[in-house]
Amino acid sequence: MDAELRDDLPAVCRAVALLLPDGAAFSHLTAARLWGLPVSRVVERDDALHVTGAGVRRPLRPGRVVPHQRRGADPDGYRTREGVPVTAPVDTWSDLGALLEARHLDDRGADRRGVDPVHEELVVLTDALLADDGLRGVLRYDVRPADLARALAAASGRRGVQRLRRAFGEASRFVDSPPETRLRLGLMVAGFPRPVVGGDLWTPGGAWIARPDLCWPQVRVAVDYDGAPHVDRRKLRGDVARRDALERVGWRHVVLFKEDVEVAWRSTVRRVAEAFAAQGVSEPGRVPAAARALVRPRIVVARAGR
Repeated sequence: MDAELRDDLPAVCRAVALLLPDGAAFSHLTAARLWGLPVSRVVERDDALHVTGAGVRRPLRPGRVVPHQRRGADPDGYRTREGVPVTAPVDTWSDLGALLEARHLDDRGADRRGVDPVHEELVVLTDALLADDGLRGVLRYDVRPADLARALAAASGRRGVQRLRRAFGEASRFVDSPPETRLRLGLMVAGFPRPVVGGDLWTPGGAWIARPDLCWPQVRVAVDYDGAPHVDRRKLRGDVARRDALERVGWRHVVLFKEDVEVAWRSTVRRVAEAFAAQGVSEPGRVPAAARALVRPRIVVARAGR
């Protein structure tokens, strides 16, 4: 191969695929990267190629190809991605439950937020698998909660299944980005109840108000993560209009950025607590947790005082 393609993962996988035995497919972290699933930046720099199949017993080249054998591996369940065979998204998720360790991950402030970094990474992965495109409701990976539940049942007794079961229990649909997951988990560890995720707020007359990343309708508090590296005039107008719309119906709106989640966590917790306090709630932990939603939440909001 052209040496300049060394860091082109799909190109490298297409070359290595020429030597794979029948019934083998790229799996684990390699499959996650080929699917475009969120993985740690340290993982992104790892050049190991993970391969799974009943006939894969030893590395094709020590130190680069990492072989795995899965009991009952079914080549009919493989998919094609970037021109090579890969394990399906649900199987990739199941494999990563046994593989991921803290050494695979980078520091994105999980310890600062009081969240176990491996657990956080698995919840980020689970949220991403269950997400839709946010507009038409089309599933990004065609994965539903029932699919993951079946995978957990099939993996009973396997290494890592307990971690996957815990991550599945804390996952939410309708998440747009990994930082939103990290924010949600950190706030829950800090004592805030489980929020409504990605719910649409409507007036009683049927006018759409906003879709905050996280919200607590009982106390009229909304939190949004803004990952934009810069703010153009159109986006700024939209953000101001959203804030004004929420304030008109008596809500408090907190907007957070990358530094707020990864660095200035104590300040972030204080800001959200102040929003609760401004709504008359001094002990957020007493607010009932939101139920897990299988359809995007629709919240009818009347003006404050009504």
